[in-house]
Amino acid sequence: MTVTPRRDSDRLTVPSRGEGVVGWATEVIGGPTGRYGAIGRRGASYAVTVLSALASVFVALGVVQKHSCVEKGWGAPESLWRACYSDLAVGLTGNGGPWAAGGPGENQPMLTALLQWLLRQVTPTGSSLAVQQYYFAFGAVLIALAIAATVIALTAALPGTPWLAAHAALSPVLITASLVSMDAFGVALATVGLVLWMRDKPLAAGVLLGLAVMARSYPLIIVAAIVLVALRDGRSREMTRMLVGVAAAVGACLAVAIAVGGDPFAVYQNWNRAAAGYGSPWLVLSILKIKVDAATLTWLAVAGWLLALLVGAYLVRRPRHATPLPALVLTMLVIVMCTGKAFPVQQAIWVLPLLALIAMRWREHLVWAGVEIVYFVMTFLYIASSSDPNKGVAPAMYVVFAMVRLIAYAGLAWVSWETAEELADHQDPESARALEERLQRELSTAPGDDSVIVGGRA
Repeated sequence: MTVTPRRDSDRLTVPSRGEGVVGWATEVIGGPTGRYGAIGRRGASYAVTVLSALASVFVALGVVQKHSCVEKGWGAPESLWRACYSDLAVGLTGNGGPWAAGGPGENQPMLTALLQWLLRQVTPTGSSLAVQQYYFAFGAVLIALAIAATVIALTAALPGTPWLAAHAALSPVLITASLVSMDAFGVALATVGLVLWMRDKPLAAGVLLGLAVMARSYPLIIVAAIVLVALRDGRSREMTRMLVGVAAAVGACLAVAIAVGGDPFAVYQNWNRAAAGYGSPWLVLSILKIKVDAATLTWLAVAGWLLALLVGAYLVRRPRHATPLPALVLTMLVIVMCTGKAFPVQQAIWVLPLLALIAMRWREHLVWAGVEIVYFVMTFLYIASSSDPNKGVAPAMYVVFAMVRLIAYAGLAWVSWETAEELADHQDPESARALEERLQRELSTAPGDDSVIVGGRA
């Protein structure tokens, strides 16, 4: 570990100057920030405004990417061949409450189901296509607002490096994945909750994380990572307040669902009975003619969660400065994603806030995003191949792309520890220097003439 050098510091504070990829991208708006540019003079609010506006542009590009479906409808197989499928429009089938037959409560967690039902209530009536178009448009607005909320939370967590929030606002995967489902809503809640914990507001963090859990299950990983870090740091009081907030939010959501006659557990029962879905390594086994029943898949998915907890417990044994919470969350999240029953394309947006909080280099971000976008197209072509095998992607080719995608996620988790350490060194150089000196002392006193210390020989 070393004190962050000048170029790495520029990468964090002035990305257009410190990262070649970002510098090249800024050529269309005048080029990188100059040597004598006033850095940070406009404050974080300027970064929030710019990034939120640009994020809405990326969501609009997502609408353009799905233009064929917006014009002609989301019917299969045309929506698959055009890679413009979206749960926002296709899932619009129930006319009753959130948990009525065909309602969103059958396949969505409580809070997401309620949001989609409320959105349906304000959607104008008309032809089937017109209703889908209005619903999709309203959903796109809500998703843009959710991404903006995510950006605001990230800039609050990164006061000295607000432009890192661009990882959540300007990622190419927003174009393909953000409008497939309402995952952006859960991402926003989870990000705000994580940031509140990082800003020492445990009760509020717990409430937001509890709401996020009722929108998607993945925020449970954030809760677990916080518990591991809190136990290591002796913050049991703050941890308890956070868990109280989680329990209160979850309990309130369940009470509301039951009060209106719904079954908030139906979605989890359906998940338990579900077969392997797209993106999962267990689907690869099915394609290879290795049969795995639903019960076994459930146990494999649960084993993935347990593995994530064990890996997290091992990693928090490292020094506090060397174990940033966002990197821990990302590593555990990748394990759960890559061992789950399904790994759909829209789950890509869950890692974007974490890429910002670990200061991922844009080079690695774009490599991962490229793999993700290619996989996005290949998935829909593979699904559509059942209607015309001559046009679609062959099973063997889909398996290759699915495995490459899993490797790309593993690579993100691996690199995250290096970039997160750079950010930690930049934010707290005194702790970094103290840890480096301690490591030097330990290595210099180790037995043997060949001991090598950081920066030279003993």
